Amino acid sequence: MDQHRVAGLGNLLTDEALWRAGIDPTRPAVSLDPDEVTGLHKSVRATLRVLGRRGGSHTGDHMPARFPGGTCPKDGTPLLRRTIGGRTTFSCPLHQR
Repeated sequence: MDQHRVAGLGNLLTDEALWRAGIDPTRPAVSLDPDEVTGLHKSVRATLRVLGRRGGSHTGDHMPARFPGGTCPKDGTPLLRRTIGGRTTFSCPLHQR
C-alpha cells in the first residue's frame, strides 16, 4: 500500500493483487518470505494483465465486494475496511494473512 516503494499502483489494483495473493495489506514487505514475494509479484502481473483486458481496476473480482458490509468473493467472510498509509483498503481476515 506504500506508494514510496512501488508508485502507480492505486487502491483498487493493490487491493485486488493482495486479495489474489492472500496477503494482508497491513503486512510490511520485510515480513514476506521468498515464496510470498514471488506469489505477490505473480499476482500483481496477473492482475495488471487481467484488469487491463477488462478495462481497468474497477473490473476486478474483488471489486463488487469492496464496500462497507461486503463479503469476500472467495469464502464469504465479511471484509475488513481499514485505512493504511492514508489509503482505504478492504481485505479478507480469513485468507489474507
